[in-house]
Amino acid sequence: MGIELVVHAGVDSAFIAWSSPFVAECRGFALRRRIRRAPGSATSPNTVTETDADGFREEIVASWVGFADGPAVAEGTRRPTTEWPIQKYLWSDFAVAPGDEVAYRVIPVVGPAAALTEAAGEASGWSAPVAIGAETDGGASCFFNRGIVASQWLARLLPDEKPSRKLEKEIATPESRIRRFLAGAIRDELVRLLTEAAGTKAHVYAALFELDDPELVPLLKALKKRAHIVLGNGSVKKKGEDENADAREALGGADLHDRMSAPRALAHNKFLVLCDADKKPLAVWTGSTNWTKTGLCTQANNAVLIRNPALARFYLDQWQALADAGDATPNGLATANGTPRKADKRTTLWFTPLRGGLDLEQAGALIAAAQHGILFLMFNPGPRGTLLNDIIELASPGSPHYKPDLYIQGVVNQNPGTDKNPVVLFNRGERIEANADVVLPAAIPGPLKYWKKELLKLPKSHAMVHSKVVVIDPYGDKPVVMTGSHNLGPRASGVNDENFLIVEGNGALASRYAGKIMEIYAQYRWRQSVQKQDGKPRWSGLADDDKWQIADPANPYDKRRLRELDFWFGRG
Repeated sequence: MGIELVVHAGVDSAFIAWSSPFVAECRGFALRRRIRRAPGSATSPNTVTETDADGFREEIVASWVGFADGPAVAEGTRRPTTEWPIQKYLWSDFAVAPGDEVAYRVIPVVGPAAALTEAAGEASGWSAPVAIGAETDGGASCFFNRGIVASQWLARLLPDEKPSRKLEKEIATPESRIRRFLAGAIRDELVRLLTEAAGTKAHVYAALFELDDPELVPLLKALKKRAHIVLGNGSVKKKGEDENADAREALGGADLHDRMSAPRALAHNKFLVLCDADKKPLAVWTGSTNWTKTGLCTQANNAVLIRNPALARFYLDQWQALADAGDATPNGLATANGTPRKADKRTTLWFTPLRGGLDLEQAGALIAAAQHGILFLMFNPGPRGTLLNDIIELASPGSPHYKPDLYIQGVVNQNPGTDKNPVVLFNRGERIEANADVVLPAAIPGPLKYWKKELLKLPKSHAMVHSKVVVIDPYGDKPVVMTGSHNLGPRASGVNDENFLIVEGNGALASRYAGKIMEIYAQYRWRQSVQKQDGKPRWSGLADDDKWQIADPANPYDKRRLRELDFWFGRG
């Protein structure tokens, strides 16, 4: 059997997986793309053909990693994968953009590093073209920012002296190229929605936990009384404190309702209901993204836009209940939240606080029913009674619920126990207590000759992974996406204002979330792999031999890698 590959479209990237028999003297794979670029999408410097009759041209995908024993190169060097091949079977391509159509081909590269050649006779065929973009089935679109996965790009733009100060200034400047790139599709879509609302005399209803963004606050202000906002006081330690005081003052002309419930309970929602000029609900925007500079630019966040009037009505009704509640949490609110809202057969919405953890119970049952795999991003769900605990049960050999063939991959931003900082990685079901430095997206120990030195810290970012997402069986018969503001633990369920959205049956939505989770996971895993051990990085470049390949399906490590590929191919 030859090389097989599968391509999963993302919002502004593509995720590619391939399988290959062992190839003697193989130093990795070259990856080529055929692409029909949307207007404004940048052309690769490694273009190898002219545009054909269908508007496609062939390009060689570039890599940032060279051979460990290769000649010295400048920091930040990038070479085509025909020179610096890929020594793995999974790849995220960030050199595509929304609106592009793209196909890929994988070719083994053989011979010593100094004399590489493509084994064209063993290449895969071209994959079918896929469309890059946010929209999926059922009027659902998802959006992500780039904060964490842009570390090398960011390092090349910031000065060597006081880079953190420069970055802090850039993310506070609406016109900044750095800000717009880091904020990515989340910023672009949110700005578009608010600008469109202003132009059509529409009304918007927002329930927000934190608000300080220099671009979003003026857009809300421009709507005047058509901006209806329930605004919390953030994550404060004392009653009466207000993290959103400046925004509250700036929005004096809006229909503003205070919900100063912290620190007793966090008014933790981040949702926006889009209505027409007659206040009829049309769509809802939700997810993990706080409307702040750091929420947009320096944390890993997600958002989902669903154009479903019935679902939007549920959110609008909840907005009104919160506005009526003021700073309190009346018993009636918690009682009403105990009933799930069903917009259609495959969309379930929970609001909190509620009693008895019914939201976590439903989500836990879906996790327990997983057949192929679970991927996740979490901030800090807490130590007990969380969805993370439910996932760990399935990955633990001593558990009665252990599923040894289940593919489990994810990142928890903080150790949910007592440790203060470490990121916890789940790699093929195995828990990795990463070095505390890995919590920073700049834990590249230098000099690692192919990489430019990165920031040691992002300013006032508080959390690097802030998303709250669980994806179940994205390529199976029953895909599930869980997202919202909910931190996936008991406090979010029983104390705070949250929304928790469960979408079943939308494979395209689940696939886009799955690919993004792998992008973020790969960043942390990479940084964990280059941490120094005995004074030297554990990994320092490509191997100039063929031993890195999957060679023996009976070998436990190779077996796990094959199981991983089966997951991405949808083979169960």
